[in-house]
Amino acid sequence: MKNIYKLLIALVVLVGSSELTKAQSTYELPYPGATHTYQFDNVVGISTTDWFVSRDAVVGATAIVGGASADFVISAVDGTGTSMGTDGVLTGTGVSKVSITWNGTASGTYYVFLNVSDGTCSNLKGYKVVVQTGEFNALIADVTGSATPGTVDTSAANDIKSLTCPDETTISPIVNEGTPSLGTSDIVYRVNREFTNTTNGWKVVFDALAAGASIKEVKDAAGTTIADASGYIVDGTQDYILVTVTVTNAISTPDFTLTINSAGTIDIITNASDNDATDNDATHQFNDMPTIGNISGI
Repeated sequence: MKNIYKLLIALVVLVGSSELTKAQSTYELPYPGATHTYQFDNVVGISTTDWFVSRDAVVGATAIVGGASADFVISAVDGTGTSMGTDGVLTGTGVSKVSITWNGTASGTYYVFLNVSDGTCSNLKGYKVVVQTGEFNALIADVTGSATPGTVDTSAANDIKSLTCPDETTISPIVNEGTPSLGTSDIVYRVNREFTNTTNGWKVVFDALAAGASIKEVKDAAGTTIADASGYIVDGTQDYILVTVTVTNAISTPDFTLTINSAGTIDIITNASDNDATDNDATHQFNDMPTIGNISGI
């Protein structure tokens, strides 16, 4: 009955999982580290175009000087003859589209402006952009047994084995020689960052593990091993980590839950902490092992 109950629970968890369906960064509401395209149509190709970003929403707004060490980096996608002035204005001919990377220091409200001049008259348009600082979330899922643990879709039918038998290959079976043991089992979890349109580094911290469990290894999406440094520091180019946990086997091995610590799990650049505790834990379940009693003989 216990195993049937666990199987039903596992199916409910599988059907209810949807870890990657939340909102993403947009050009009007970007997240720090995101890159978006901004464009106006019907710009005459021979017109002189001046693109700039300001904190002001008025004619005559003061441009902010961008750059790698500033709040943003702006560059032309089309047009010709572009140059960036020391005043923060990107000038060119017929530039109707620019790319802006909102750096980790960006926060609050900005206005992206395009001034167009035909040599006689000029026109100005802009739109409001609100950088979503403080938005960071990490999600965890049990991906044990999957052939593709980094990419498997946990919200659909998959090859994840969230209910397993303890690993019998690790048993030390000889009861009258050495130290007999029921061995250990390795289970695998994936931790994703929700908002992937960013290159900010991030850190993952876990709550204390249950007795008899330890983190065996942590690897990022590129396969690089990450050491524990009061948490696991993940390079900004990597959107997930795989965490292998070793648990001690028992006849009735307790189900194991790995939990993300919300306060310690952060975007390193913005220092924004994990903002959704509802997706911070995942549980792996174990079937019971059959019992074998004490040995006797004549």
